[in-house]
Amino acid sequence: MAFVIGFAVWLAIAIVAGLIAWKSYRGAGTTMALTLGFAIFGAFVGGMLGVAAYVFHDPLPLRFGGIVGAVLGAFFFPFLYHFIARKAV
Repeated sequence: MAFVIGFAVWLAIAIVAGLIAWKSYRGAGTTMALTLGFAIFGAFVGGMLGVAAYVFHDPLPLRFGGIVGAVLGAFFFPFLYHFIARKAV
């Protein structure tokens, strides 16, 4: 049950970060769905990387590293995409 709650927290973090990213910086031709998709992807990748240090002990998504990784990933991936999309136009 802790894994489901942890992944739900990561999803909530991703949605909030995606909406903040959508409002703060936009690339040409990007949509809200695309920004939210990149935020969700980034939150799960960052969360998994944050939990990776605890793999042999107790890999719970609600650990501090998992939450911090989810937040950083959820902001980094949309920013990276929007930065590349601005340069492409």
